[in-house]
Formats: sequence, C-alpha cells, structure tokens
Amino acid sequence: MLKNEKAERLFQQISAVYNDPEVAKEPELEAKLLACAQELAKEENYLLSATKANAIMVGAIRTHMQHPIKALNTLYTQTARTSEYYWGVAVASMLSPIW
Repeated sequence: MLKNEKAERLFQQISAVYNDPEVAKEPELEAKLLACAQELAKEENYLLSATKANAIMVGAIRTHMQHPIKALNTLYTQTARTSEYYWGVAVASMLSPIW
C-alpha cells in the first residue's frame, strides 16, 4: 500500500493492464509495465510514473493499431492529463531562465 492516494490509484491501474490476458501475450510490454510499477512503488513519484506509463501506452497503442487492446487505451486516457501537466511544468522550468 502506497502512502500517496494518487500513486496507489495509478499502481492499481497499471496492475489492471499488466494482468490483462491480451497484454500477457506481449512479454516486452509486460516488462515495461512491471518496471514502471516497481519504480512507482519505490519512489512514489506519481507525476513521473504516470508520464512514463503514458509513454509506454503510446508506443504500445501504435504497435497494436490493427488489433487494439482495450486495456492500453484505458490506461492511456487515465494518464494523459497528468502526463501533459508534467511536461508543461518541465518545459516551463527549463525555459524560466530565458524568460
């Protein structure tokens, strides 16, 4: 059980995708999801882990365009806003010395 409620929810969402039977057929995708979940459990950095999970989903969705996996789309939509927020903050902090 993670201390942060959002991190715990993300962990459960990643677990749901990891345990999906269609995802079980893709060992590389499973390994990426497992690494993301382990990092989340270790660091509890919700923003960074959601961004990484979102990037994994984008790549997997592109790979499975002919036969989409519903669980991938679900996790993508659940992490999209957080990922956009994180990238916005990162870009703003990188460009702040210029402004």
